[in-house]
Amino acid sequence: MDRNTYNKLFNLDKVLNKPKVRLASVNEQKRYLAHGLFDIRKKFTIVMNCKGHKKRKLSLMINSSDGNMMRFDIIGKPHHGYPTPHLHIFNAENIFECEFVKGTELSFPLNEIINNSLDFQKDLEVFFIYNKIKLDNVVFVKEGK
Repeated sequence: MDRNTYNKLFNLDKVLNKPKVRLASVNEQKRYLAHGLFDIRKKFTIVMNCKGHKKRKLSLMINSSDGNMMRFDIIGKPHHGYPTPHLHIFNAENIFECEFVKGTELSFPLNEIINNSLDFQKDLEVFFIYNKIKLDNVVFVKEGK
């Protein structure tokens, strides 16, 4: 996806298709579908991934029907020379040319996650807000409830 398309999609106000958000447990992954608030043709998938080699791994991703947009590795192994947390922004034609943002360079509200790394609900809420996903009437539910 080119930078212009990425910017348009990122700046688009979004809403979840369902107001009930079940949080992923350890070793689990959950998907949440969303669409543009004023352009319902624009579709998005948000992924909460708690699977991995570390017990407390957490990555949050958003993809659009046009391609991958970003992955926020909050807890996990360092890679590409970056410890977690860090952000991958897929705003180039080639997915392997993604932009990396180190944890120390994260902007608000993502920099709030560093202080709340064990509160997965708060992390997901912050990720939704950063990606302009409206949370009006959204209810967060831990698995099993």
